[in-house]
Amino acid sequence: AMAKPMTTEIANMLRVDQIFFGPYPYKRLAVTNIPYSYGQGWPMLLYLSALSFLDSTQRHFLGIPDNNRLTDFFRAHETSHQWWGHRVSWKSYHDQWLSEGFAQFSGNLYVQYRENMNEYLKRVRQDKQELLEANQYGHRYDSLGPVWMGERLSSSLAPAGYNVVVYDKGGLILHMLRMMLFDSQSQDPEQNFKAMMQDFCQTYDNKAASTEDFKAIVEKYMIRSMDLDGNQKMNWFFNQYVYGTGIPQYNFAYSMSENAGKWQVSGTVSQSGVPEGWKDSLPVSMRFQGRSVRLGSLIVKGKVSPFQFILPVKPDKIMIDENEDTLAVVKQP
Repeated sequence: AMAKPMTTEIANMLRVDQIFFGPYPYKRLAVTNIPYSYGQGWPMLLYLSALSFLDSTQRHFLGIPDNNRLTDFFRAHETSHQWWGHRVSWKSYHDQWLSEGFAQFSGNLYVQYRENMNEYLKRVRQDKQELLEANQYGHRYDSLGPVWMGERLSSSLAPAGYNVVVYDKGGLILHMLRMMLFDSQSQDPEQNFKAMMQDFCQTYDNKAASTEDFKAIVEKYMIRSMDLDGNQKMNWFFNQYVYGTGIPQYNFAYSMSENAGKWQVSGTVSQSGVPEGWKDSLPVSMRFQGRSVRLGSLIVKGKVSPFQFILPVKPDKIMIDENEDTLAVVKQP
């Protein structure tokens, strides 16, 4: 009974993936249920849990709780492996986040198009929260090691280390790049990100890619606001978020004063929880007359970063990282 709606959902997932990542790499895709609770994507074949073929009403009457393995996110994650893992493979276990992390992002992305941006951001916050949590042995997941460590993140003291870090943080890394490349002034604000991802797929079509291969593609499409070191390199980003550990905490404080009909905003961004030299580009926005307006970015380098700018109107509120653009914990005034 669920065959027709399932076919429609999978077709819609392929449409979204093709918009962002390029043409579907095969001629067909078979989808079948399996009598287990997991799913798996093979070239031209999807295994999905039989439970995911039940609608929410059927699951309710059978007493089956909703979880990620039954949702549109889960199905979109597995569908995207036609690109991440099959069209583009990985060179070593160090690079496996290019498959599972990218699929995690792709599942979240479909939630945005299937539902709305708020639901997408809920998924982003959930992934971030899992990284911040400690396991049964008291180890915070993000502290176990960098994404680049791959399967070595799991151990007897952290059995779920690989799944949490590679999936969740890997997906958030791609989310951050998407947000940094977002161009609100363009007719297609996603054009930079789409071009980057499609180039990556085309360059490594039916090939194995490394983390450094992906980094080179990112550097090809990086925009001025991403060049924090002034060298057209993304070393700062990959060293912190891919090859390193740590989730920064930012405390944002500001004041406003009127001068000749304009409003001067002054304040500081205080950083903690990460090593010396950590840097980020944090989006700044204002609330004005019931809507949010993006103003630009603040470059944060060091423990305390002062800032000052002028606005032509009095904002209701100034915020940084309003839409979870950065993998960080932010305290707003």
